[in-house]
Amino acid sequence: MIGLRGSAVSTAAVIAAGFLSLAPQAEAQIRQPATLNYGRAYAGASAGFVIPGDLHTNFGGGLAGSGDFSFKTGAAGTGFVGYHFNDMLAGEAELSVASADADKFSGTINGASTSLSVGGSLTTVMVFGNAIFKPLGSRAAFSPYIGGGIGFASIDDSIDTVGGVNVASTGSETDFAANFLAGVDFAVVDRWSIGARYRFVWINTSSSATSGGINTSIDNLTEHVITATATFHF
Repeated sequence: MIGLRGSAVSTAAVIAAGFLSLAPQAEAQIRQPATLNYGRAYAGASAGFVIPGDLHTNFGGGLAGSGDFSFKTGAAGTGFVGYHFNDMLAGEAELSVASADADKFSGTINGASTSLSVGGSLTTVMVFGNAIFKPLGSRAAFSPYIGGGIGFASIDDSIDTVGGVNVASTGSETDFAANFLAGVDFAVVDRWSIGARYRFVWINTSSSATSGGINTSIDNLTEHVITATATFHF
């Protein structure tokens, strides 16, 4: 019995020593995040929806009042290319298109509160240069990021009807724009990742004009853009 007990104790000691020697290696593997092996450049596309913010307007002269033009949720899509300067910082160029239908005008006209349905559309084509920061590194299998940048927005808008009355007004302009973005990428197969991205867009549309004795001024336009992304890493 003493021999068996001694053998059992010796065996247990060997097993314990083996586990103790493997533990640091296992701990190091657990602490080290999964990484992917690919180059610095990437390209991708995204699709989703846009939520334009209300566009505030003031009237003066022959027609006095103020109010907000609101828009329905619309469709949005982007294409982008980027390059990692180091493991956490990347530069990115992005082209995006968003389109939404007009909804209504709510406000006051000549002292009377009013809410009128509006038929029309708003289309924005935007180009941005962005800086992207990835705190877990560019090759992490799970990679959240934040970023932002500046660029330009080309806007085409139309107002077809207001309160059921034909208006047939159109406009086009190009303005300075800026955006903030946040998102996450998940590696799925070799060199491919999918994810989601949110962008807040500010466009310098603030302006004023006079027509037919009526002074009109509008504020800046904002948009919330939420898309699903697919990215190929070179």
